[in-house]
Amino acid sequence: MAPCYGLVSTFLVALLVIQVIEFGHSISSTNVSCIGAEREALLKFKHGLSDPWIRLSLWIGEDCCKWEGIRCDEKTGHVLKLDLHNPCIEDIDMLEPSNKCRLGGNIVPSLTKLKYLKYLDLSVNNFSAQKIPTFLASLQKLEYLNLSYAGFDGDIPRQLNNLSKLQYLDLSNDFILGHLYSNDLDWLSKLSSLRYLHMSGVGLSKAKDWFGSINMLSSLQSLQLSECELQDISSSLQANFTSLRFLTIESNNLSYILPWTYNFHIDLSDNFHIKGPFPTAIIENNQRLAFFDVSLDSLQGEFPKNISSLCKLQVVRLSNNYFNGKISFISNGPHGCVWSKWKISDVSGNNFSGNLPNQFGDFKELEFLDLSLNSILGSIPTNLGELSSLRELHLHNNKLSGTIPEIQHNFLYGVVSDLHFENLKSLTGLDISSNELTLNVSSTWVPPFQVHEIDLSHCKVGPEFPRWLQTQRNITSLTMSNASISYDIPDWLYDIFANIAHLDISSNVLTGQVSQDIGDKMPRLTVLRLWGNNLTGGISSSLCKLDELDEINLSKNQLSGRLPRCSRASQKLKALVFENNKLNGNIPKSLCHLQQLQVLSLHRNGFSGVIPNCLSNLQHMVFFYLSNNGLTGRLPPFGKHFQSLAMINLEKNHFVGGIPPQFCQLHYLRFLSLAQNNISGPIPNCIDGFLSMVDSTLYYEDWPYEDGLNVMVNTKGTSQMYGDVISYFFSIDLSANMLDGQIPQEFTRLVELQNMNLSQNNLSGHIPTNIGDLQNLESLDLSRNKLSGTIPSGISNMDFLSHLNLSFNKLSGPIPSGNHLRTVDDESVYRGNDGLCGAPLSKICPGDEPPGRDGRKSDNSNGDRPSKGNLDIHNWFYAGLGPGFTVGFLGFCSILHFKRSWRISYFRAMDRAFEEFSMTMTITMLWLKRKIQQRE
Repeated sequence: MAPCYGLVSTFLVALLVIQVIEFGHSISSTNVSCIGAEREALLKFKHGLSDPWIRLSLWIGEDCCKWEGIRCDEKTGHVLKLDLHNPCIEDIDMLEPSNKCRLGGNIVPSLTKLKYLKYLDLSVNNFSAQKIPTFLASLQKLEYLNLSYAGFDGDIPRQLNNLSKLQYLDLSNDFILGHLYSNDLDWLSKLSSLRYLHMSGVGLSKAKDWFGSINMLSSLQSLQLSECELQDISSSLQANFTSLRFLTIESNNLSYILPWTYNFHIDLSDNFHIKGPFPTAIIENNQRLAFFDVSLDSLQGEFPKNISSLCKLQVVRLSNNYFNGKISFISNGPHGCVWSKWKISDVSGNNFSGNLPNQFGDFKELEFLDLSLNSILGSIPTNLGELSSLRELHLHNNKLSGTIPEIQHNFLYGVVSDLHFENLKSLTGLDISSNELTLNVSSTWVPPFQVHEIDLSHCKVGPEFPRWLQTQRNITSLTMSNASISYDIPDWLYDIFANIAHLDISSNVLTGQVSQDIGDKMPRLTVLRLWGNNLTGGISSSLCKLDELDEINLSKNQLSGRLPRCSRASQKLKALVFENNKLNGNIPKSLCHLQQLQVLSLHRNGFSGVIPNCLSNLQHMVFFYLSNNGLTGRLPPFGKHFQSLAMINLEKNHFVGGIPPQFCQLHYLRFLSLAQNNISGPIPNCIDGFLSMVDSTLYYEDWPYEDGLNVMVNTKGTSQMYGDVISYFFSIDLSANMLDGQIPQEFTRLVELQNMNLSQNNLSGHIPTNIGDLQNLESLDLSRNKLSGTIPSGISNMDFLSHLNLSFNKLSGPIPSGNHLRTVDDESVYRGNDGLCGAPLSKICPGDEPPGRDGRKSDNSNGDRPSKGNLDIHNWFYAGLGPGFTVGFLGFCSILHFKRSWRISYFRAMDRAFEEFSMTMTITMLWLKRKIQQRE
């Protein structure tokens, strides 16, 4: 033992001596300042930049090693690190990029003087409209290069293959400030030391051998290629990714799951081209798998049952696919390990069925469980209450059922019977809405955990529940829409919810009035939804005090009075929805202060007056809905400052004047209704400025408000906006006005249009000849105008046309025939056009007469137009009638003149004929006179 103690002592003394020497050397080396040439290079680099936020104001003094973002070698003074990434990145929403703290300008070649630079980070800045500088390839000692989200544009320089020591490369792009792409990734194969490669958002659609180039990077540990437009590769290719631990290739154009994905982290989500059954080989060969995400794909069939054998699995996301089978797959199969690693499990939005398994108690570390939007039956197993780490539980939109008794040992909100609560101390979010559950709780029951979020939508709430709510003081989110609540809003509701941020009791039968001091009692409110009830009274001005208010929806009630005029209002408010009430008065100018407002819906009220001009300041407006009121004045001149506007509905008001030409600058407009007003003048010829109706991909790819505040097109082609269904999502309705002039030819460029209604105006001229280009049109109404000319034949080629009305115009000519018009063959479609002929009208067009008894038509033998030869015969026949009659009459008169015996015989015969005619007429008259006298 003694020799061992001596050896250890000697080792410790030696280690101490080495540390003292290194410490002394480090002290002496800290006085080393930066190299003068490198300092000058950094200053030239600074002068080339634009720095609106003055981030580099402290780049002063002789020692550049002390400048912000600079680190030097303590021994030599050479600059090793240049880190100018955006320090405000936590404040930037990547969906709506901010210019906060961004550097810009030009990157000058002086950086090449930093020969010893190992670390360069220029991420999340704004170097837009310029390519990645090729001279960066001369920094051959670089080990870390991050140019992500910096706005670079164009082709990635191949010269980057000179950076042979590079270990980290991030060129991720967001398509907003710039668009990086590469048509050949051969340069990547030369970076043999690369461990981390992140190129999400880089266009690789033309890089045919993208896999072959990346496959040569044997040291690669992390690979991110999301949204790169990657194409499929051969499934027989073998991967060389022996070190890979993190793989993300979501949102590409892949049509199958690559069989070589066997790593700790797999993200193949949002590849909607991926279809068919799930390849079981991925699970069978991946015992190290820890993260697995195939959400938002198109996979189908049953999921492999041996997923329970993956001992290191922590995150499973299978949501929004077409998987089916029993939900018990999550716990079936041989248990070769203890279920202690799972933290997140999301299988929502599939077709799983059956009862939930009883093995939930094995998931000791489970924090997030989402089984919603399936067809799961029965109740939740009792051992779900043993999940002490569970924070969120989502079971909504299933077929869970049962009546829940008063809770003593039962799971809150009526999901589980005899559930032990003592372990559910971490639960903060619960959603069991849209099931078949009945809830009843004891007002004396107090749970051992603090409930923060409750969703009881579509549940039957028992009478004890309101009293139980009075015991809860920490609820921040309460959703009880469609919960069959039919009592007055209790006064205590406002008192106990001082901490609530999200309150949704919509679509019930609530009565009473909204508290006039709701803004004082609920100061943290961000979302208020009480629509679809029977609430009365006015809208409280105390709502103006809510600085964090994001959405307020009180539609479909019986509210009356005027909108409050707020001297101050929440600058975060995005949705203001008071539709279907009895509100009146003018629209207050105070709405103009809501700079972030995206949805303004006041339709079906009694508002009057003009729309305030200051609403033109609301540049984020998406949906402008003021129909069915008594508004007057001219239409607001929405124009280029309203690039986010997608829907305008001002129908059934009293607007006058013309359609402002500024409307044509609303490139993202999809729905426009100005029907039933007093608008006059012509339709602007620039109507094709609605670019989203010309090309719908513009709306989906470039629209700055992609979420549209949850107003999206569903699978049936309609849009649900706070309860109002819009049948046609690409629609223009200008009916029942006083518009005149011609229908602009530019209408035919709106190929995405589904509904066009220009009826009941004074439009004249011809229907555009190429109106058949509107192949998506489902409804076309041009009735009650002054249109003339023929009906374009292209109308018969519209595949989806199901409603057509051309009645009461001045149209003429034959009605086009075709298979596509059989669905609109009602005679009323063409009524009031005296010049029209052909089916379905009874009026026959010239040349289409029916055949006679002998099978021939009245004017020719074959039913077609007469040939040229026949026309000549007819012309000679009619031309010879006059001369022939003249010659015959003169010949007859000459005979009577020269032959006396014929003349005497002719006149005697005429005398006898006249006498007989006179005698007959006399006898007839006497007979008629006698009959009349007899009747009298």
